[in-house]
Amino acid sequence: MVSNSISKFALAVVLLLTLGCASAPDFLSQQQSLEASMEQCLASQTMSNEQLIVQQTQLEEMKTALTGIQKDIASLEAKPEAAPTQADASACSPATTALTDNTSTKLVVGQREQVWIEGLQLALPARIDTGAETASIDARNIELFERNGKRWVRFEILHPETKEPISMERKLKRTVLITQSNNSEPERRRVIKLAITVGHITQSAEFTLSDRSHLDYQVLIGRNILQDVMIVDVSKQNAAPPKEPETVSKSDQGSS
Repeated sequence: MVSNSISKFALAVVLLLTLGCASAPDFLSQQQSLEASMEQCLASQTMSNEQLIVQQTQLEEMKTALTGIQKDIASLEAKPEAAPTQADASACSPATTALTDNTSTKLVVGQREQVWIEGLQLALPARIDTGAETASIDARNIELFERNGKRWVRFEILHPETKEPISMERKLKRTVLITQSNNSEPERRRVIKLAITVGHITQSAEFTLSDRSHLDYQVLIGRNILQDVMIVDVSKQNAAPPKEPETVSKSDQGSS
């Protein structure tokens, strides 16, 4: 207290000498204002010191927590990975086996194949096209007629070597309109069913009848034949020679 009083007295003397002829009331007012400013400054300093102590405490707590996390990570990295149990392996194996079996049972065909057409009893060159929805076969002199009140179609297919026309008759399934990229006018095509053999697979499938004389292949194999039973490898040709079936199916000879 004594030192504070001396300091205040000394400050008062300094102010008195500085102000010179200033009046006593003005001197007291300035002294009080200066003391208030000093007290406010001391209070702010005290508050800053307290905040600094709190921040240092929080920093120490964060360092402690970080050290604990680093220890946990180190212990996990040092722990050897558990090998899969036999039960885990058996749980995963059925799906893998099913996928492998599903792929292995499909017939691999190339982009060009020889296919056996039952009814013609000969093989025709075919192009495999996954972009085509329905198969197509080269047919000439297409004629519609009726048989027992049903619509039928008569057409000719040229022998691939002798070019001799071979006549065929099949029940008409329907008529479709096909728009080609090089022709703005849609083409009306008749649709029939034929039994076809590719490799060891024989099935009855729909074919559109079309004049393919301007194309290299008499038959186009589309997705309706490939789906679920064949895989196309475009790097191969004649990968699946047709195996002629022992008996000729009658399902393509006018059946629904």
